[in-house]
This record gives sequence, C-alpha cells and structure tokens, in this order.
Amino acid sequence: MRVLVTGATGFVAGHLVPQLVASGHDVFAAGHDVSRLGRLTGAHPLAWDLRSPSLPDALPLNLDAIVHLAQVNVPFPAGAGDMFAVHVACTQRLLELARRIGVQRFIFTSSGSVYGSSAQPLKEDDPTRGSGYYAASKVAAERLIQAYGDLVPYTIFRLFTPYGPGQTNRLVPGLINRVVNGAPVTVAGGVGPTFNPLYVTHVAGALGKSLGASGNQLLNLGGDQTLSVREMAETIGRIVGREPVIQDQPGTPDLIVGDLTELRRLYLLPEHLTSFEDGVRAMLSQ
Repeated sequence: MRVLVTGATGFVAGHLVPQLVASGHDVFAAGHDVSRLGRLTGAHPLAWDLRSPSLPDALPLNLDAIVHLAQVNVPFPAGAGDMFAVHVACTQRLLELARRIGVQRFIFTSSGSVYGSSAQPLKEDDPTRGSGYYAASKVAAERLIQAYGDLVPYTIFRLFTPYGPGQTNRLVPGLINRVVNGAPVTVAGGVGPTFNPLYVTHVAGALGKSLGASGNQLLNLGGDQTLSVREMAETIGRIVGREPVIQDQPGTPDLIVGDLTELRRLYLLPEHLTSFEDGVRAMLSQ
C-alpha cells in the first residue's frame, strides 16, 4: 500500500515507519524537520508543516491509506492555535483529500485523555469528559472523522500511555530520570494516578494491522498491566538499584485505564505484551 504518515519524526512514527517499510509498504513520511525525516530509511521524506492551511505540492494523490499521527502538546492558551491547526484543521484537510482520492483507510491516533478519569476501566462508548484544550481538540478531530465515516473508512485509536525507546518529555521517561537522579516522585493519595501503559512496538503493530481493517473502528489502545505511578517508580527503582523518593501529597488518585475488550476482539495482539519492567530495561539500554 501507498501510505502517508504524518508526524513522521515523532515517537510512535519512529517505530511505525520502519515497520511499514519492512512489510513492503510504500511510505511517505511527512514532517516539518527535514533533517530528521532523512533518518527514516526506506521512506519518502515529505517536508510539511501541518499548521499550514494548504497541502504540499509534493503530496502524492494516489494514496491507499493515511496514518495521521501528528500531534502538538504545548501549554494552553499559548499553544492553542498550533493544537487546533494540527489536530483539527489539518485533520479536516486530510479527510477531504482522502475522500477525493478514494483512500481505503484513515487511521488517527487520539488519546485516552478524552475520557477524563474514572472509577472503572474506560470503554469506548463512555462519555468523553476529559478536561483541557488538548483533549477537546482530539475529541473535535474524532467527530470530524466520524462525520466522514460513510465516505472514508477509519480507525481511531485512543492511546493509553505509550512508552518505549526514543521517548522524551512524557510520563515514563520522566519517572526514569527522577528515580535515577534521586529526585522526588510526587503522588496523590500515596500512589498517584493509575494507567495501563503500552510498549511502543505493540502500538506500532496495531497501527500496521489496522491498514487491513474493514468498517469503521473506535478502539482503546493500551497495555494489559495496570500500574500506579508509585508502582512504576518502584519498578524502575528495582531495575536501576535505587530506591525511589516518594513524596505523598493530598488528593484522590485518578484512574486512567482503557478497557481492551474491543481491541482484543478485533486485533490478534500478542498473548503476552511486553511487561513494563522489560520495556523500561529496553529504554535504559538505548
């Protein structure tokens, strides 16, 4: 298949693009940093600032699939314009392109943050009550994609704490840095929020499999281990041989865990996903 991947220099795309190339797909890797695009061996680099209101002239018009991974996670309100441009306006442009040229599959990575926290694992038909502009922009993009659903077949993945080698400025690498350097890990209610993190190889694997999906899909994409921030920090501590400095603070710990029933029904994921311990070891050895 001829596949356009946006956000190609990002964390998830850095694992997905090589996987797609190795599987024989013809991949067009779009991003604004030309020097980093050149590192994606086997893909066609496509320089494109997705905040632009126009499509690049070099964009091929015989695509079979679009994988829209590009995202902006910057402070609000200063970054609101960029978030809207990439998450919402660019999604609309790509959907209209997909409709015009007859794309077979439009894949979008949303976020588990669209739900907000819950006392139970979150299911795809639960209300999207996530607060903040980032979650709002992701919900808006989802609604646009669903509105095109009779014209452009889609898969929307709501990602729950993806992590792995090459990731920076996110929960797991931040915890690793704090434990290794002896900085305190602050947790509400003694444990902090609880997540079900998923190692990036499995994220990329699900995205790749979705190219061959049929019908429209909205799926949670997370791991099968449920871990609090405290448990993550303690696991990291055991690996690096350093007791984490846990700093309690008042508050009720959030539960941000995706129910994976639908994911496992539609996708043959490995029976045993990479454990958090093995994933952290891989990050430390990079």
